[in-house]
Amino acid sequence: MIVPQEYIVQKFYQYAGYPKFKRLSNTYTAGCPVCREGTSWLKKRRCIYIVEDNIICCHNCGWYSDPIKWIQEVANMTFSEIIEESKNYEILPLESYKEEKKIVKQFEKLPTDSINLFDNSQTDFYKNNNVVREAIGLINKRLLDKAVNKPEALFVSLTDRTHKNRLIIPFYNENKDIIFYQSRAIFSQDLKFYPKYLSKINGEKSLFNIHKVSSKNDYIFIFEGPIDSFFVENGVAVAGIQENSSAMFSRLQELQLASFLLHKKIWVLDNQWLDKASYNKTLKLIENGETVFIWPEELSKKYKDINDLCIDKNLSKIDTSFLINNSFSDLKAKLKLSVVRRN
Repeated sequence: MIVPQEYIVQKFYQYAGYPKFKRLSNTYTAGCPVCREGTSWLKKRRCIYIVEDNIICCHNCGWYSDPIKWIQEVANMTFSEIIEESKNYEILPLESYKEEKKIVKQFEKLPTDSINLFDNSQTDFYKNNNVVREAIGLINKRLLDKAVNKPEALFVSLTDRTHKNRLIIPFYNENKDIIFYQSRAIFSQDLKFYPKYLSKINGEKSLFNIHKVSSKNDYIFIFEGPIDSFFVENGVAVAGIQENSSAMFSRLQELQLASFLLHKKIWVLDNQWLDKASYNKTLKLIENGETVFIWPEELSKKYKDINDLCIDKNLSKIDTSFLINNSFSDLKAKLKLSVVRRN
């Protein structure tokens, strides 16, 4: 196998619809992202990853090939991009995807026994617990409790197998129901074993804080990660984008954004002067016709991201005019970004 099986499974869960592991046959089934299952989306799983044969096929549209060609098709990546990414990809263990009974039960809304860190009665009860104290310390240090666009709650679980001892960030839908979440590492030693951010297993990516978008503001500011969007009114987040992929949204996220067609959309990524991956993602967005915020040269060496800027300046919000005035598209965006590359 040219790429690790764990990488293939993670890509299958990222791009296929509502995936599921079948232990008896050692296969993964899902809604086919190529044909969208015709009229059977969310009803049938006819796309199958057969581990033993190293094949992905669809019983609806007839798509049949090896996993690498499938990833090329659905993620719009080249063979060399896939090979290179698989070497450094933040891979989760296969067992994380195989605990179906627990996943259906526990991951429906939040990880097991989640503690609301914005609820004083709960934090008082756990005030002597080191994990809870560290989580609250992280929230205070990064000003997350003061941010203008913070979610209704932040959580921590002391027992969940995958998201234990991590800060849990809930994603609400338009009806204010939690339908997705990400967890962030609290302790630096955890980064030796897991990525900084982990997403809800078996969950389709939603837009963070989509329920807070207001028609009073003409703009929607799209961030890669949720924490930066805490500090911007009408800020939403996509929960991560791949550097070498043009697939920026899940199907659900596309539907959510379609409700705000009259809003102008601006992408706000990490500082392109300091982060090569952010530079490459910004360039990809420009090529896709998007409007992007490009960090001004006077801040080029000071801050990694919006949260760093707010911490240094002790801000609970970023004036949206700052983002708008430094946002560009098409040729002007490429010219602005070329200045970053030369430096």
